[in-house]
Amino acid sequence: MSDQTDIDSGDVQPHSLSQLNFSDVAAIGASLHKISKRNKRKMKNKAFGTFERRYSKLALSKSLVPERKCIDYVLIYPHEFSKDVKDETKRLELKKHEQRRTRFEKKIESEGFSIQKDIIGENVFLKLHCPFKRLCVEAEKVKIEMALKDCQIPASKPQNCFQRFADEHLDTDKDVSDFVSTAFVMNRIHLFDGWESPEYFFRPAVRSLLVHHILINIDIRTATEVEEDALDDSDEEAGDDCFSCLCKRERPDVVDKQESRSLKRKGLPYLLMRKTYTDSIVLHDDSIKCRENEDSLSDHFLAPPDPLPPLDEDPRRVLDETWSQVTKFQPLWHVRNYFGEKIAFYFAWTGMLITTLWLPTIFGIGVFIYGLYESFSASEEVTRTTNSGTTEETSAITDVLGDVKEAFDNKVTPFFALFICCWGTVFLELWKRQKATLAYEWDVDQFEANEPDRPQFYGTRVKPDPVTSDEMWFYPFKRQLMKYTTSVSILLLMVALVIASVVGVIIYRVIMNVDYCPNLNDNECIVLTTVVSSILNAVSILLLGKIYDMLAIKLTDWENHRTQTRYDDALIMKLFAFQFVNSYASCFYIAFFRGRGSIFRDRYVDDCEGSCMTQLSFQVLILMVAKPFPKFLKDICIPFIRRLWRGRPNCLRCFCLPCCKPTNQVGQDDNPVSEVDPEAKAPSPHASHVRFLERERLKPGLDDFTLGEFTEKVILYGFLMLFASSFPLAPLLALVICYIDIRVDAKRMLWWYRRPVAFIAQDIGMWYGILNLVNFIGVLTNAFIIAFTSSWGSQFSTTGKLWVVIGFEHIVFFLKFVLAYLIPDVPQEVRLAIRRERYLIQKKFDDDTPKKKDINFSELFPSSMSVRDMITEEDEDDIEVKTTPFNRRAPIGTPGNRDLQSQINRTRLTTPDGLRNQRQAQESVFHVSYQSVKHEDSATSTSNV
Repeated sequence: MSDQTDIDSGDVQPHSLSQLNFSDVAAIGASLHKISKRNKRKMKNKAFGTFERRYSKLALSKSLVPERKCIDYVLIYPHEFSKDVKDETKRLELKKHEQRRTRFEKKIESEGFSIQKDIIGENVFLKLHCPFKRLCVEAEKVKIEMALKDCQIPASKPQNCFQRFADEHLDTDKDVSDFVSTAFVMNRIHLFDGWESPEYFFRPAVRSLLVHHILINIDIRTATEVEEDALDDSDEEAGDDCFSCLCKRERPDVVDKQESRSLKRKGLPYLLMRKTYTDSIVLHDDSIKCRENEDSLSDHFLAPPDPLPPLDEDPRRVLDETWSQVTKFQPLWHVRNYFGEKIAFYFAWTGMLITTLWLPTIFGIGVFIYGLYESFSASEEVTRTTNSGTTEETSAITDVLGDVKEAFDNKVTPFFALFICCWGTVFLELWKRQKATLAYEWDVDQFEANEPDRPQFYGTRVKPDPVTSDEMWFYPFKRQLMKYTTSVSILLLMVALVIASVVGVIIYRVIMNVDYCPNLNDNECIVLTTVVSSILNAVSILLLGKIYDMLAIKLTDWENHRTQTRYDDALIMKLFAFQFVNSYASCFYIAFFRGRGSIFRDRYVDDCEGSCMTQLSFQVLILMVAKPFPKFLKDICIPFIRRLWRGRPNCLRCFCLPCCKPTNQVGQDDNPVSEVDPEAKAPSPHASHVRFLERERLKPGLDDFTLGEFTEKVILYGFLMLFASSFPLAPLLALVICYIDIRVDAKRMLWWYRRPVAFIAQDIGMWYGILNLVNFIGVLTNAFIIAFTSSWGSQFSTTGKLWVVIGFEHIVFFLKFVLAYLIPDVPQEVRLAIRRERYLIQKKFDDDTPKKKDINFSELFPSSMSVRDMITEEDEDDIEVKTTPFNRRAPIGTPGNRDLQSQINRTRLTTPDGLRNQRQAQESVFHVSYQSVKHEDSATSTSNV
C-alpha cells in the first residue's frame, strides 16, 4: 500500500514526523493561539451580554438618550417604631411589620430597584424606581408586544365621503402611528422602535404594569419557609374540603402557625392585606395643567430643581384636550397608551353603543310622537269641555298627563320591539368587528394564550406542561368542580333571599293598602304604603347587596383561578346575577304578575293604576333616571365635598377633636426626620414634591373601574332590550346618560382620582356573553309584553296571544341569525393585515440573522480548505474545539494532545524555514492526528486489559 495520502478519497496513512515542517507547526500554533483568544473573548461576553454590548455601542456613538429616574411606585406606611411603643401586643405587631418591610425592601433592591423615603406628616412614603434593564427582563418574561423599528403600518385611506369627513373633523388619534409588533426579545432590542431612549421606550401604561407585576410576584419567603410550604400543601388541601373552614375560628397559636405556613409567593398583595404597607399608589405623569392648577412637579425620583424643567411629553394634557370635547371621537389610542387596554376596551365599547344608539333613538322618538298624536286625537272630544276656571285648567293638565301616559302604548309598539331586538344583534356584531380590529392594532389578540398566572394561584399537584413538557403546578379539576358547585349553590340561595325580600315588600304594601288605607286620609295612606315600602325595599337591597358583594369576592378567591381573566369572568357572573334580580324584579312583577291574581285571598289584589303597560313605562323611566344618581353621588359629589373640607381655613377647624386636627397638613415640618436616626434631620424634599405626594395620597382610588362601569352600562342596556316595547324613549335616555358619563369619567380619571394600574385585556371578557344573554331574554320578554300587557295584544284571546308570542320570537330569531351570518366577525382587511404582519416579522428577524454561506453539495468538505480554516471553523458558542481532525477523539488536555503539543514544540526548533504546498500541510496534520488517535487507542486497550 502506498504511503501517499489521498485526501480526496478520504484514506489517511501515517507519515513520519520528519515530514512535519516549520510552516505546518507555525500554522497549528497560530490556530491554537486564536482558539485560546476566542475562548477568552467568549467568556468575557458571557458577563457582558448582547443587550449591554448594543447599548455600550450606542453610548459610544453618543446616540443614547440618558434615562432619568422617575417615581414608578409609592408605598405608604405609618411613621412609628416598635421600640417607642409600650403596649406589648402592639409592639410585637409593629416588629412583625418592620421585619416584613425589611425583607421586602431587600428583595426589591436585589431586583435593581432604587428606594427613597420621605416622611410627610404621620406617614412614610417609600418611593420606588425600577431601572430600564429590569423592565426589559420582565417584558420578555410576560411576552409584551412591542413595535418593530421601521415597520410602520400606513393608515388606511377613507373610502367614502363620510369616512373622509370623520377623519378630518372628528378623529383625535391622528398623531398616533401603528407599527408591526411582536413579542419583546431583550437580545434583539435594536430591532424595536425607540430603543435609543430607555425613558420613553415603554409607554406609560406598560411601564406601570411591568412594575406592578414585579412587585406582586416578589416572594418574601426564606428557603426554609419554601420547604415548609411544600410539606404543608397536603394539610391546606385537606382544609379546603369544606367552605365552612373559612369561617372557622382558630386559636391564636394555630393562626400564627398557619400564617407562617401559608406564605405562598407572598409579595405586595400579602403585605397590603397584613397592613405592613397601608397604601400603594401609581403616580400620574406630570402635566403642565397639573403644574398650573395643582402646583405639582415633575415625576423625578430625586427632588427636582426650581424652576422645573419643561416636559418632553404630556399625555394627560393631550388626553384632556381631546377626550373632553363633546364633538370629537374618543382618543382610544391615547387612552390605551396611558390607562391600558382593559380600560380602553370599556370606552371603545361605550363609544360603539353611543354610535349605534342614534338610529333606535330616532325611531323611538318617532314612535312616541305617533303615540302622542293618536292619544290627542282620541281625547279631542273630551278636552272640549264647557267648564271654566280652575276646574278647566286642572282637567286640561290631567288630560295632558293621561295622553302622555297613553302615548307609550300604541299600534307601532310591536314594530319598535322587533326593531330593537334586531338592533341588539347588529350592535354586538359590529362590536365584534371593532374588537377584532382594536385587538390586532393594540397587539393583544393573543394575550390570553400567553397570560401569566395570578400570584394568588396555588397548585397541589405537579404534571408535565402539554406544550413544553416542563413540570408545572396545577389544581385538580375535581376539587375545582366541587368549589364551583358550592359557589353556585350559595349564590342561588342569596338570589332567592333577594326575591323573597322583594315579594315581602309587595305583600306588605298590598295588605296596608287593602286593610288600613280605607280608614286613613290620602297623605297617611301614601306614607304607609308607598314611602314605607320604598324604604324597606331600599334597606333590604342595600343590606343584601353588601353581603352579596363580600360573599362573591370571598367565593371567587376561594375558587383559586389560575389567571386574572378567569378570575374576573367568575366574579362578573356572580355580581351580575344579583344586579339582574335587584334591578329588574319590580319591572317583571308589573309586566307579568301585577293585577293578574290575588294574594292569600280574593280581597288582596294588587291592581295596576290605569293600565299595567303605562305603569311599566313609568317604572322603567324612573329606574333609568334614578340608577345613575348613587354613582354620581359616590364618584363626584362626595370626593368634591371631601376636597373642600380638607381645604377649609383654620378658623373653621376644631382642634380639640382628633378628627379635625390637621395632622397631615403639608408644611408643618419642612425638614422631616430620618427614619434611621430620628434625631438627625433628613434632607428636605422639594416643597411641591411633598404637596404632590400628599395630594395623590388623599385622592380616592378607582378600585375595579371597569367592573363597576360595565355593570352600570349593562344594566342600562338591559332596560333598553328587555322592556323596549313599553318605553320607546329608552334609547334616548341611554344615549344621553352614556354620553355624559364618559366625559365625566374622563375628567375624574385624569385629575380627580388616583391613576389605576394599566392592566392588559384581549376583549371585554364575560360581558359579551352577558350581553348575548340579555338579547336572548329580551326577545322573550318583549314578545310576552306585546301579547299579554300591551293594548295591541288585548284584541286576541289567550290562545291567540300565545301564537303572537311564538310568531314574534320565531321571526326575531330568524332575523337575528341572518344578520349574524351576514356580518363577519373579523373585517377582511384585518385578516390580510394579520397575515402580512407575520410575514414582516419573519422578514425583519431574518434580515438581522447572519446569512449562511452557499453550500457545495458535491464535496464532503472543501478540498481548498487550509490548515488554519480546518482548525478554526467551528461553532462560536462551543468553547472546546470539536471539529478539527487532530482533536476529534481526544479533547484538549488528554495525554495524546499533551504529547502532540510537546512534539510540536520540539519540531518548532529543528524544522528549517520554508513553505510547503497545501496538500503536504494537510498530510502532516492528518499524520499528527493519526498518531494521537493511535496513542489514545493503545491507552484504552491497556486499561481494558
